[in-house]
Amino acid sequence: MSISNAAATSGGSGTRTALVSGASFAGLAMAFWLRHLGYAVTVVEVAQGLRGGGTPVDISGESLSFLTRMGLLDAIRAKALPPRRHEFLRIDGSIVVAPEPDGGDDAQDYEVHRSDLLKLLADALDGPVDILFERSITNLKEDADAVLVTFSDGTSQRYTLVFGCDGNRSNTRKLVFGDDARFNHFMGAYICSKVLNETILVEPHKTEVVSMAGRMMMLNGYVGQTDIVFNFRTAGEIAYDHRDKPAQRRLIHEDFDGLPWKVQDMLAKIDEDDDFYFDRMTQIRMPTWSRGRVALVGDAGYCVSPLAGFGGSIAIIGAGHLGDALARHPNDHEAAFRDYERGLRPFVEEVQKHAATAGVQMLIPASDAELAERDQQMVAGQLGPFEAPAAQG
Repeated sequence: MSISNAAATSGGSGTRTALVSGASFAGLAMAFWLRHLGYAVTVVEVAQGLRGGGTPVDISGESLSFLTRMGLLDAIRAKALPPRRHEFLRIDGSIVVAPEPDGGDDAQDYEVHRSDLLKLLADALDGPVDILFERSITNLKEDADAVLVTFSDGTSQRYTLVFGCDGNRSNTRKLVFGDDARFNHFMGAYICSKVLNETILVEPHKTEVVSMAGRMMMLNGYVGQTDIVFNFRTAGEIAYDHRDKPAQRRLIHEDFDGLPWKVQDMLAKIDEDDDFYFDRMTQIRMPTWSRGRVALVGDAGYCVSPLAGFGGSIAIIGAGHLGDALARHPNDHEAAFRDYERGLRPFVEEVQKHAATAGVQMLIPASDAELAERDQQMVAGQLGPFEAPAAQG
């Protein structure tokens, strides 16, 4: 792997070249499979470096098979965080249910810090891959043989294929498919989260979730880290400026001021500075994930939302399926892209459906009656972890 700020290169005469937009889980995994297929790969990333930090990532399902093929499963296990105890609580702090955590040598899923997973994926890249930081795509122009890409520094380069792996606000998607609002599905809720570099309010290796009618508060405890999360439901979308942190803070206070449990201490941490995340809960739903020589992978094409708890895994799964499709159709990218979508779309739609229905109802019940029904189902053991069917192909 080569990390640089130099202009992209084409890889030599006759070499198939690929540009990956976004040094994300999807982007680094996509770069791995493209190198495996013999492409000269460049990754462009708008940030100054790999975007670590944030909440840890759940790795489960078919992603484990792809990570095994990448030679990373043992390293994932070595970096895995200890199993966490989950407690679903009432607002008075009493326990609704506290299922025993899964774990041990036979665990079927793992939780790892974002920084650790990004580093493992970057270190696994097979052969030279240029990662160009502080750069973005400003224009894409396709002809019969390649895509001419113009970058934010004014340079341009032709690539055989381009892959948008740049998240749910994907710049690649906007450039290729146009009006972004058509593909954003609002889930009727908003999220505010903050990561603290200390363990407070909750014990390490423990998650506490308090749900009320239309509201949810959560604490995730790790050694040296605490995640604070607020969710609230709305009848429609709220008009707000994503740059106006004081206004976002006021929206949180409107819904959570005066509540008991640990809520006021959580709000005090949100009030300390502007280093918190606030956004509407959305999914990306598109009629197709490719156009011409450009394909989307992960959140850029099919964000499932944080309520699914599956974003990291589905990024790795998507890259793996697209890599396999390109291997099956080495000289026909259009057939490969159709194959990729045909095999993966039913799986993605099942995960999105679950997140938008059962996921919302479990974590943010709309009413007291829905909350009571959810609690009853939890106590009876009828609400377990979601297991999506394996993707085809």
